[in-house]
Amino acid sequence: MKKWFATLKTLIWKDLLQEWRSKDMLTAMLAFAILTIFIFNYAMELDPRTRASLAPGILWVVITFSGTLGLNRSFVAEQEQGSFDALVLAVPGLGSIWLAKQITNFLIMLLLILIILPIYSLLYNQNLFNPALIATFVLGAWAFSAAGTLLASMSSQSRMRDLLLPVMLFPILMPVNMAVVKAGEGIMNGLAFASYQNWLLILLVYGIIMTTISLMVFDYVILE
Repeated sequence: MKKWFATLKTLIWKDLLQEWRSKDMLTAMLAFAILTIFIFNYAMELDPRTRASLAPGILWVVITFSGTLGLNRSFVAEQEQGSFDALVLAVPGLGSIWLAKQITNFLIMLLLILIILPIYSLLYNQNLFNPALIATFVLGAWAFSAAGTLLASMSSQSRMRDLLLPVMLFPILMPVNMAVVKAGEGIMNGLAFASYQNWLLILLVYGIIMTTISLMVFDYVILE
């Protein structure tokens, strides 16, 4: 078990260092996210109350579409370098590969959230630094990366992976999308915690279930 966690730490460090050197994934995600926020800003003229209600939905659309760009690059580097087979043979358990990719995607999405929140707040003159709202996005990002990383591994062998991944991912993410938007709307409208706690529970349970399923089936996905 100690060797497994050491391998996991090494794989996460490798992925983060590789992304830091190339910045391909992060650059594409940030460019898309900022452009989308600007489009929403100039396309909608809303009163402050309506704007507050729509903010979680707009931000989550930006986060999910930007995150999908990152997911498409999760397994591409090893395949382009021809090192994926060697990676599979080197690790003590294939689940560590998936978990390292998932944690890397999750951390990049957290960085994306930390960057776009102040940009959105500045453009819309709206304070979004609410701990409950940030926690909702964090739970949503974990659930998104858990489901997305597994599907990215399945679609990575296809030449149409850029099209195939969103087609498979977005229907599966429907519970997450609904939960993030509904919980965020309740938070922004100042409702009591009891009115949106079930949506947060859905996010938590979904993330746990997808993480468990992915660790169980990733071996079969990769070997097949």
